[in-house]
Amino acid sequence: MMRVDLQMITPGLSAVVQKKIETGDTALNYGSGELGTLLATPAYVDLLISASVEAVDKHLPEGFITVGQAMSFTHDAPTWLDMTVSVKSTLQQVDGNKLVFGIVAVDEYGNIGHGTHERIVVNRDQMLKKAKDRRRAIVKDYIK
Repeated sequence: MMRVDLQMITPGLSAVVQKKIETGDTALNYGSGELGTLLATPAYVDLLISASVEAVDKHLPEGFITVGQAMSFTHDAPTWLDMTVSVKSTLQQVDGNKLVFGIVAVDEYGNIGHGTHERIVVNRDQMLKKAKDRRRAIVKDYIK
């Protein structure tokens, strides 16, 4: 595995992502018709991830990206269609190539949730090669 210099990636880096909730972000769109026009948890999680990526990926050397490894979160309060959600992700810890973020999410009425997210810094080309090699191995085993 290729080593990368992460001196520019330090605790405290953060980003805020804001999104006005649209029909595609609602529970109805994700198959939970009972909750209709409320923000769906998968769309909420997408915002948590986006804020974490925005906080650090732009500081990485060319050819390096982060990929998600783990997430723990709460979705404590409902958000309606046409409201705006703001998510702040702050890098809390750097452990080798593992990054740990603290996340808070709010809408116009207040807090809607919080959590932690772990991302790993990887070489994009090596990651894609690994994925392709894995796919080839699976196909090869399947054909036998």
